[in-house]
Amino acid sequence: MPDTDPIGWRGVIYGTAVTAADGTQVGTVREVLGSDAEDIFHGLRVRLADSRRDVMVPADDVTAMSHTSVDTDLSRAAIEALETYDEVSTYHLASVGWLRKHLGWTKDSTSDEEPG
Repeated sequence: MPDTDPIGWRGVIYGTAVTAADGTQVGTVREVLGSDAEDIFHGLRVRLADSRRDVMVPADDVTAMSHTSVDTDLSRAAIEALETYDEVSTYHLASVGWLRKHLGWTKDSTSDEEPG
């Protein structure tokens, strides 16, 4: 019996099915986008089933999450029409400058994702 009990955004895992408003599977979760520190869910990076591209489904369009699927209120056509996901570089506040050090934004050398 599939586990369809509701879960929080932190419980969604890679490969979970993503469904359109009519219940058809449109893709799978590639990444959960959010801020652990602020407990804010931004959306999902979804690999479309019929192509080799990823899109970002905003959190506002996610209607339910379980261990077996993530449901959206978007049609298949609306999900397929979303722009291709472009991973945004992350930055942190650090000391910058060559001669006179001052605070500024420095590109992170690694992803902000935690291992595991």
